[in-house]
Formats: sequence, structure tokens, C-alpha cells
Amino acid sequence: MIWDRSGTTPTSCSAYIASMAALEPNKVHEIETAEASKNAAHAWTKPFGPEWGSHYWGKWQTISFALYSLGVARGSSLLDVGAGGGWTTIFLAESGYLSVGIDIAPAHIEVARQRAARYGSSAEFLVQDMEALTLDRSFDGALVFDALHHSLRPAQVVERVAAHLRPDGWVLFAEPSWLHDLSPGARRVSKQMGWVEKGVRVRSLKRYCSATGLGNFRRFYEGTDPYAGGVRDLGWQAARLLGARLSTAPQMSVWLAAQKL
Repeated sequence: MIWDRSGTTPTSCSAYIASMAALEPNKVHEIETAEASKNAAHAWTKPFGPEWGSHYWGKWQTISFALYSLGVARGSSLLDVGAGGGWTTIFLAESGYLSVGIDIAPAHIEVARQRAARYGSSAEFLVQDMEALTLDRSFDGALVFDALHHSLRPAQVVERVAAHLRPDGWVLFAEPSWLHDLSPGARRVSKQMGWVEKGVRVRSLKRYCSATGLGNFRRFYEGTDPYAGGVRDLGWQAARLLGARLSTAPQMSVWLAAQKL
């Protein structure tokens, strides 16, 4: 069972897609892929399990560090944009935030709600298209993690997120860099799944933010993955750290926070 765009009315995936006939093919593919995979083990284990590796824990560490550094106090309301199966939204709730996760795929929201119920989490989930985000509430902050690069209209996503922020609220973006455009894996996913897989450039993201009244930019940088090798592995990790600090590095996200002025 899944929900319509309001996040309340049960319906079928086919009925949902039929009612959203105007959706672009990439969005329909995202919805269909989520529905087809909602019963697979990986839908329930992210970020746990060997299929996900260890790097998502590094991403979460950076999210936590950034929010605390920005002064986003516990008890603040946070919008998690493109929440997928909801693990980040649940982690935000466990960190003391009032978190609401949104995703375009009803199957993702179904998984997220069941996961939240399993953990007794207060996290809330709604079906929403991030490009047409319309909620009857505003938030103290927002997280856009691994979501913006799936959009054909990133500037529109930023505008909709900004419209739901309270004055002085922060939004934290974490997206693949321009290296994602060159990634064979990203190209393969785009071809096989029909998703949009576009890297995000800091200059462009700042431009989108400035156009919607977001500014006071802050950059953050994630650490490297754990390693067990010798000097060679140490050198590779050091090169990644330096590369990400100066420009970009493979598998390391672009982290940018912007405040509603």
C-alpha cells in the first residue's frame, strides 16, 4: 500500500502514475524503480550492510558536524528533501530534530514509514515532488542530500526549498561533484534506470541560492573512508582529502550550506 501526493490516501502505484501522467519520464522511472525494489533487502538496510559499504557513515558524520556547526539547535524542524527510504530523516529525528522527509516515490515513503514504525521514530514522511514542493508549513532548516543531482531543474528545487525555510534558516546541500558527469557508474545507472544523474557545481549552486534569497554560504568537507592498507592507501586518502579541499575528489560530495537572509 502506498500514498498519494498528500501522503495520506492509500492508492496503488499504477493509479498514482496514471494520475501523474504529466510527469517526465525520469520521474516515472524513479517511481517505478522504487516500487519494484521496495521488497528487496537493500531497500531496508541502507546505510547498514555490506552492499552499501562504509561511506554513508562518513556522509552522516559530515551532516551531523555541519548542522551543529551552523547552530541548528535540537528541537528545530528540519525538512529532508529526496529522503528515499528515510534513513537520514530517522537519523535526524534521533539527533533531536523534528524531521519531515519527502520523496517523489510512494514506495520510498512506504518503506520509510514502516522503518520509522519499526524503530519507534517520530520522523514524518510525505510524498512530494521536490520540483513542485508545496507544504502548508515552514521549517527551521533543510537537508538536500544526494537528491538535487537527480533533477532536470535544480534551480527550481532550490527555489521551492527556500520558500519553505523560515528567516535565518539553513539549508545544507550534499551532492556529487562535476566528476559525476564522467562517472561510468552514473552513466550506466542513467541508461539502465532512466534516472537523471548530473553532477553539481558549486558556482551554479550558489547562483541558484542567491536568486532565491539564500546566502551567507558555508562550505564543509567530509573525511576519507576507513582503510587498512599501508603507505599507498594513506597516500590515496591524503590525495582525496587535498583534492576535495582544493576542488573535487572521487566519491566525495560537494557540501554547501546557505542561509535564508
